[in-house]
Amino acid sequence: MRFNRMAVGALAVTATLAIGAGAAVAASPEERAARCDARLAKAADKRGVTVEQLQATVEARLLARIAAAEQAGRISKERAAKLRERVEAANLCGARKHVVARFASRGMVRAAAAYLGLDRAELRAQLPGTSLVALAAKQGKSEAALEAAMVAPAKERLAKAVAGGKITQARADAAAERLAKVADRLANRVVPAK
Repeated sequence: MRFNRMAVGALAVTATLAIGAGAAVAASPEERAARCDARLAKAADKRGVTVEQLQATVEARLLARIAAAEQAGRISKERAAKLRERVEAANLCGARKHVVARFASRGMVRAAAAYLGLDRAELRAQLPGTSLVALAAKQGKSEAALEAAMVAPAKERLAKAVAGGKITQARADAAAERLAKVADRLANRVVPAK
């Protein structure tokens, strides 16, 4: 029972690090790293474990998920090997960018599904063997409109952050540019057939 609480807590720590990153937007990389290390130490202390134990627990959980995905045939052996290398080479503070990118990608896929008038189950059923752009084309919708819909929620959050003084307009513009590139890659990615 203790391991499960630690594992769940470790995953919560990873999410907290991703969410708490907003406070460090204007800080230098060294300051952000120090803040992340302090949050990680506090989370480990709260759970009664060391930072190393916390990291080991998270690593074990991620490796187990990779193994399960490989056994289920959701990812190839090559992809599983690359993911294992990344997990073994990473630390929780360094993983923040990947967690944020993953959340952004999921939000974009949800927005694309809403734009296409599909729920999650319908999107999962229709997507293998094709791309979001192809699904949009079947409905007579353009790639540009699809990608605009995919980044719209994130752009709204960026605008609120600028209005609230949390980030500068230049930083929001740079983030929007990166989001547009991610949306383009996601929209044109052909999902392997099952």
